[in-house]
Amino acid sequence: MDRKLTAVALAGIVLLSSFGVASAAFLGSAQAGNQASTVSVSATGSVTAEPDRAVVDVAATAEADNATAATDRLADTVTTLRDALTDENLSVESVDTTSYSVFQRTDNGTTTYVARQSFAVTTDDTDAAGAVIDTAVANGATEIGGVAFAVSEDRRQELRADAIDEAVDDARAQAEAVADSTDLALGNVRSVSTGDGSGFLVQRAADAGTTVEPSPVSVSATVEITYNATAE
Repeated sequence: MDRKLTAVALAGIVLLSSFGVASAAFLGSAQAGNQASTVSVSATGSVTAEPDRAVVDVAATAEADNATAATDRLADTVTTLRDALTDENLSVESVDTTSYSVFQRTDNGTTTYVARQSFAVTTDDTDAAGAVIDTAVANGATEIGGVAFAVSEDRRQELRADAIDEAVDDARAQAEAVADSTDLALGNVRSVSTGDGSGFLVQRAADAGTTVEPSPVSVSATVEITYNATAE
């Protein structure tokens, strides 16, 4: 009587660390007499750098007994504020509106209309954040929401590439450790994928003030790599 026997053996080892996950899988056929193996790993790389821009959250408000008067007053304030913030001495790159609203407030039976406009003021001189705040307050700003330090998109891409390099190196080290532990010889890369890690690009200052010290920013990236492997 002919019998065809097919055997599938699955064996795995999983390594968990703060940097990633690694696993080895062995898939073989007794009938074919060969064995294909893979080692899969996941790792995260992170790099830090000094910021090259600061973003200050600024808002201005105006009040009146009707909505039209409130918005007109706000428009005058915003014009003065923009002109002051775009002075070339501040190195302000952009003043972008982030919100605009008009609402009613009633106190003791009296209705007041409040118009509010907020901005993100971006400067490529991180040391100028304090000066931006002083200028905004002196020219009609009623709120300073905070200061965020970041990097430009070109710089972010450079840092992400460095983070990927770090993640790939760590992934290779994990894969070699798994292969050694399971009597495998590591081969070529079978597949690879990348993604952004969980780190934050922007570091926000706790409190806005005239003197604001820039904080380092971090960029991270995650890689998932599967290597071919053969039994030693």
